[in-house]
Amino acid sequence: MTTAPTVMKREFTMFSALSVAFAFVSPIVAVYSVLGIGLSASGPSFVWGGLALYAGQFVLVLTLGILASKWADSGGIYQWSRRLLGHRYGWFASWVYICTLLITLPAVAYAGAVLLPPIFDIPDAGHVAVTWLAVGLLAFSTIVNLAGRGFIKVLVVGVIVAEAIGSVGVAVWLLFFERHQTLDYISPANLGDFQGLFFSAPFIMAIAFSSYFAIGFESASSIAEEVQRPKRAVPKAMVVSFFAIMIIVMLSTLAFTLAVPSDAFLQDPDNAADPAVAILAMSFPAPVFRGILALFVIAFAASLMTIQITASRLIWATARNGELPFARKLTALSGDTGLPRTAVLVAAVLAALLFIPFQNEGIQMALISFSSVGFFISFLFPVLGLAIARVRGSWRDEPGLFLGRAGRVVSWLALVWLLFQIVNVAWPRETGAGWATDWSTIIGVGVVGVLGVIVEAWVHRKRLHAASTGSTIVVFERDESEDDIEEFNSVRA
Repeated sequence: MTTAPTVMKREFTMFSALSVAFAFVSPIVAVYSVLGIGLSASGPSFVWGGLALYAGQFVLVLTLGILASKWADSGGIYQWSRRLLGHRYGWFASWVYICTLLITLPAVAYAGAVLLPPIFDIPDAGHVAVTWLAVGLLAFSTIVNLAGRGFIKVLVVGVIVAEAIGSVGVAVWLLFFERHQTLDYISPANLGDFQGLFFSAPFIMAIAFSSYFAIGFESASSIAEEVQRPKRAVPKAMVVSFFAIMIIVMLSTLAFTLAVPSDAFLQDPDNAADPAVAILAMSFPAPVFRGILALFVIAFAASLMTIQITASRLIWATARNGELPFARKLTALSGDTGLPRTAVLVAAVLAALLFIPFQNEGIQMALISFSSVGFFISFLFPVLGLAIARVRGSWRDEPGLFLGRAGRVVSWLALVWLLFQIVNVAWPRETGAGWATDWSTIIGVGVVGVLGVIVEAWVHRKRLHAASTGSTIVVFERDESEDDIEEFNSVRA
């Protein structure tokens, strides 16, 4: 009888971790998801908001790199928060991040499914049809994640090829052959005038709406226990994927913006809703256009796969510490290499249930807005925890850590940036769709918070009962010393 594995096999390399982070929210997904709302809210100089966002996110990725170089656990954000400020703090970090990922899954699946009907020249596909197509994409992602890491590696290579053609290739073509505007078109002067509150300024809104441009790099930490020499590989993977995404996204955003024929083009409701697709349809013959959309769908499918990887590893890691209901079931690993298949299936089922609201026409943007602020709140947990640990004196900048002593300044800058961006993304701006839509992000955060307090109270009572009876609810505690031995041996080699 074969004993079930308790640890996952290290079959991923640094390139694998980099690829997972790159595919999480690929340049194609990032640009397609927010280009329309960005151009409508901030005008053609929306690109400057993206640059400001990357400046802020740069200090964040460096800060998370510090934590990844100290603790190489699956479910990075949860594990870092737990180790910095304790179980209860870590639990809320995990709860917010799990909810964010589960809401992001249907949002990305639906956005990718919208591209399928035009590929097959199917007009007027309704919400119900697109929803079922999105469920199909999620099912495909689940099958790949259940199949094993070898299949994941193949699909990740496929998405890199798709990005090379669908992002870089299309961007270069648009810049050289379909450019209708000069660089003056993206002048900061075109941000427009405004009167009112600070967060209503077009430039500030551009930073908020471009949030999807720079998330996902942290997903490299979600597979840390499956990566060889993770304390060195994961921080490098996060930084390299960050710059790769930044370069391609800004190139694509610039190319699409300069390819806008006129202001009247963006004033057309059909074009304003999906300007990237409208520009592609105008710039390429129908067969080429459909081929490009097929590459887009590949990118969306790979993004789904890596988001589901991150969600399942986070669920698995949280359950391993006895912090979720049915912990022993969720922590089960299967296969010779140890895959958290139960956690993968649970993430898929919960995400599929969230497709029900998509019968509401306005829900897509609300879910994207919530997932954006959810990511920044999730990032805040470990960064704030690190700041508190520094003040308490319980954190030491050890010589072997990423950035070394420079990490102190960087981490404080990251904390200030996150506080600003959370307020910026969640700010209830007028959309004309009613107060519920304007406040939907804050309402969503409130609902997740209230549910989190209720569930955590149950988990905490279970934790206290275990302590009083001398038992334990921890299913498995990983031996970190193995990481240090592996790192030491790799340096000597």
